[in-house]
Amino acid sequence: MVCLLGALCGKQPRPARQSPRLGSQGRTGWRGQAGAWKDAAGCWPIVERDALVLLQRVFLENYELAPTGQTNKTRAQPTGAVRNPHEPEAQWSSKSTTQDKAWVGYKAQVAETVQEQPRQPGEPTANFLTALVTQNAPASDKPGMAAVLAEQQAMGLDVPGTLYVDGAYVYSESLNDARVQGRELRGPAPASPDRGKIFTIEAFDVHIEERYAVCPAAQRSSNCSRLEVQSTGKVDWRIEWSKTVCSTCPLQTQCVSVGQDHRTIAVGELHSLLQDRRREMQTDAFKLEMHRRNGIEGTQSELVRGYGLRQARYRGQAKVRLQNYFIGAACNIRRLFRRLAWEAFQARGVNSVGLPAGAV
Repeated sequence: MVCLLGALCGKQPRPARQSPRLGSQGRTGWRGQAGAWKDAAGCWPIVERDALVLLQRVFLENYELAPTGQTNKTRAQPTGAVRNPHEPEAQWSSKSTTQDKAWVGYKAQVAETVQEQPRQPGEPTANFLTALVTQNAPASDKPGMAAVLAEQQAMGLDVPGTLYVDGAYVYSESLNDARVQGRELRGPAPASPDRGKIFTIEAFDVHIEERYAVCPAAQRSSNCSRLEVQSTGKVDWRIEWSKTVCSTCPLQTQCVSVGQDHRTIAVGELHSLLQDRRREMQTDAFKLEMHRRNGIEGTQSELVRGYGLRQARYRGQAKVRLQNYFIGAACNIRRLFRRLAWEAFQARGVNSVGLPAGAV
């Protein structure tokens, strides 16, 4: 099975209006939590306990209590903060550091099959949705891909032999998992961090298995040291060139940052997989193959415009997940009926408007 995978998020809401009475509201809220709403026995009423826990959470996410007892508005809310007390599970997130694509709600991972043969003029799609996973808004696409594969297997579907994705799903570990499992993960690898006018890691020919690299000036590295993060066990390799080589190199100003006397790079144990994919991305064959991934963008647009995927009718992630399943089912049913009708017309030798097959 060949599949497409993509993530879908909500629209940006209107900015919240700031009240000039935030300080007094915070003090009032704190006094209420301090005992104003306790019963005669000094206990929280059982019926209202959940609401009071939510109120306390909202307070702590918006205010800081100074040692003097004064409340101050926090500078920034934590990830997953409550944005709407009527829908506490809906969270804020952004798709870019500039926050120009922000929303409050959830995220959906959409996967569908890929039609192997090019479609004829007027032929409806033969692609069908195989998974529609609902996540928290700030959740990464990395666990999203794992959830999609798990959901497909739970429905009795085979693991796709080839999965077309965008750059958010392509990283060294995912490429390695696909290789170990004997499947293909096809998508562009993200570029290495930009260092301004200085060469990025992509300019170096890294041989991590042999523990050396060759710089853009064709100079081999002089040292490679192992770096391990104690908390996670993740291992990186620091590769460096000698000061003598870098000081006489004609490309020194393009390779070594100001204040440094030699170049160093740090790469992971699976860097070769990323390096191979970045090189493959420069070929015409890869660019042509990536045209197949564009289909998921059309599917996302269809789900939003035709079925209202971005508009949750119910509160809570469990109900939103169920709504998304209904949307996916409706989309598949409509595609199936269109496909069956087209095949029936083809069998009769006419198109959908009664003209001979192939006629406009």
